[in-house]
Amino acid sequence: MTIAVDIPGRGALRLEHLLLDVNGTLTQRGKLVDGVVERIARLRGALDVRLLSADTFGSLAEVAATLGTEAERVVSGDDKAAVAAALGLERCAAIGNGVNDAALLASVALGIAVIGGEGASGVAVRAADIVCASVVEALDLLLDDRALVATLRS
Repeated sequence: MTIAVDIPGRGALRLEHLLLDVNGTLTQRGKLVDGVVERIARLRGALDVRLLSADTFGSLAEVAATLGTEAERVVSGDDKAAVAAALGLERCAAIGNGVNDAALLASVALGIAVIGGEGASGVAVRAADIVCASVVEALDLLLDDRALVATLRS
């Protein structure tokens, strides 16, 4: 399973894993954002999708079951980055919004920060390759390689 995209001026992206923050990214106050379920279902055909969360709202297991994904509780941003490193940073994309997502967003091949209903940390925004107004927009970029190229090309 791979998403392969050649980005003019940047080079090739060969993504195998999508690492997702939960609170403030996929959910707002513990509830899934509309449109996420359908998009994750489509992406699971192309990528290994994993949730990484401290589980602040206690919804991680339910969200993972609804999305049909693996989930891992993490304590810190360094824990999130360590998961990506174990998978191979060059093969990972990540989406997040918080301070604890910044190390992950900065380290992976493609980091996307989202500014959803719970806002986004300035640290996460600065660490990302792309910033989107919502997680739905971020997931749509991964589903349409032309849009991804248009955003990242030099």
